[in-house]
Amino acid sequence: MNVEFLTGLELVSTKIFPLPGGVGRRQNPTAYDPRLTHLSGLTPVGDEVVYYEHIATVRHKATNKFFVAFKETMDAFLARSTDLQKYPEWLMKQPNKQAEREIHIYLVTRTPQSVSIMRSHEDWLAHIADVGTFDTLAYFLAQNNVIDEKALATLR
Repeated sequence: MNVEFLTGLELVSTKIFPLPGGVGRRQNPTAYDPRLTHLSGLTPVGDEVVYYEHIATVRHKATNKFFVAFKETMDAFLARSTDLQKYPEWLMKQPNKQAEREIHIYLVTRTPQSVSIMRSHEDWLAHIADVGTFDTLAYFLAQNNVIDEKALATLR
């Protein structure tokens, strides 16, 4: 962990909203899944899913670089677990299963464009190559109660 980098971080936002570019098509738009409740259509048979939601924006004051933490949505988690017998809704809503939703931290490379033209969150975000920077950001998010200790241990 880089202590100098850590002291320059500030939490800009912890508002939860669909991540720009984090919406995609369902893998099988004709398959009905009653567990999917937040699809863009009026019924669970819609063809678009919000895959990621913003959970925090962090700024490094000295470099004016921004970083975004985002989490897999419940619908994306359910879409990955398609076997209704093996992954029934009651099981997927258990707190220990909820902790399995993936969290990511990326570097902002440019301002997100109109949501309607974005194909992916990677149109405006990039992986953080430096492990020390990533670890420091993850620690900062845990210290600010954005992610819990269990989530901190699972981040890569």
